[in-house]
Amino acid sequence: MRIVSLASGSSGNAYLVVHNKQALLLDAGLSGKRISAGLAETGIDPTWIKAILITHEHNDHIAGAGVICRRWRLPMYMTAGTWAAAQGKLGKIPPHGVTLLRPGAPFILADLEITAIPICHDAREPVNYVFDTGKHRAAVLTDTGCITRDMLAVLESCHALILEANHDVDMLESGPSNLQAARVATWLAVNGNLRQMMLGHLSAINNTPDMARESVAAYLVEQKLGEEPLCAALQVLPRHHPGPVLQVK
Repeated sequence: MRIVSLASGSSGNAYLVVHNKQALLLDAGLSGKRISAGLAETGIDPTWIKAILITHEHNDHIAGAGVICRRWRLPMYMTAGTWAAAQGKLGKIPPHGVTLLRPGAPFILADLEITAIPICHDAREPVNYVFDTGKHRAAVLTDTGCITRDMLAVLESCHALILEANHDVDMLESGPSNLQAARVATWLAVNGNLRQMMLGHLSAINNTPDMARESVAAYLVEQKLGEEPLCAALQVLPRHHPGPVLQVK
């Protein structure tokens, strides 16, 4: 399994989870044109995509979802709350174009077991997703203002993670921070299976890639994890274009 970011930030988010020549589009907060261009740049065949998974109804996560759903005849998966809040923004959706999912109940798509986990965010019924190949588990964890014990219980079995590092605490005093990301990563590395991580969804105004990387790496070094791949191979996903591939292993 590999996770490919087409863009990760407050101006638009879209990721591809690829496994066995099948793919899932995780959020579609870019225009259809930009998503098509991102696929071409990353060498991923659009016919591999089997569905669109939506985390919540904010525009930076669904701006292109309706267009892609109609153009490529892809089903969208989301919670009932997200559908209620998003349907007015998505345009006309074809019959059977939406599958409502229940948080915590695993389902199978593209040879992956997927579980939606509730998150703390200012949206109707937001979730993030955990992906399981049967051998490895990974998650994309963004847009959550807090990390609960229930979330940690699910995430501790993940081997790889894309984790939001929204802002630097010296630039902004609210919301997910570089330090919070570092603390979550440390807990999951010490108490769970986490060995790989990329930072994403950085604020365009209140953070920089260098600040995020350096802040998280410094904390991991303080926690005696500086020699681990989690720290040594730490990368930051670009806001506006495809970034490095997270190869889950």
